[in-house]
Amino acid sequence: MPSRAPLLAVAAAVLVLSTGVAGCSDDGDSEPAPAVHTAANGDVYNDADADFATDLVQHHALALVLVDLSRAAQVSPDLTAVAAEVLDAGSVEIQTATGWLAEWDLPVPETIRDHANAHAAERGEEVDIPGGELPGMPDHADLAELEELTGPDFEQRWLELMVAHHEGAIVIAEEEAGNGEFAPAVELAESVAATQEDQIEQMRALLGE
Repeated sequence: MPSRAPLLAVAAAVLVLSTGVAGCSDDGDSEPAPAVHTAANGDVYNDADADFATDLVQHHALALVLVDLSRAAQVSPDLTAVAAEVLDAGSVEIQTATGWLAEWDLPVPETIRDHANAHAAERGEEVDIPGGELPGMPDHADLAELEELTGPDFEQRWLELMVAHHEGAIVIAEEEAGNGEFAPAVELAESVAATQEDQIEQMRALLGE
């Protein structure tokens, strides 16, 4: 009667081989790490950093549009104070992100506040909102609705839109914090998330939530 030992050995080898193939398949299905680059000035950054800087510029620009709209409406001193905080932080962070993109020889993205888009809006033309696909971004209908409101109605809708917008900024920041390579960008992302969380709490309090 032939020995079963060789058959068992073959079966074990097949099992090991199939397990290794499956492991390779799993690795192949996972997303590759963001590509790393070295800028002329020596900055080492990856694609996640570049995406974060680009998205932050477009996303924050929309927040500044909401701030602009609040100046023409009758709102409470509390909302005025929140809008001022958004303006101060957003302006500095946009400047920082555009500086990185310039240093990395990457294009600074178009924003809703660019002159061409701003003038088109003043003429009543509806242009695509640059970065409109980013999380938390209001659309043209939201902005048009807001422009028609005044007083407490404006204030409530403004706060609702800004809370949603800040929640979107946190999503963008957390993605950078988890995937970024350039330490200053990761640090800024963590700061953005913390600042937006604080401002969301302030705005929810004004909404009575």
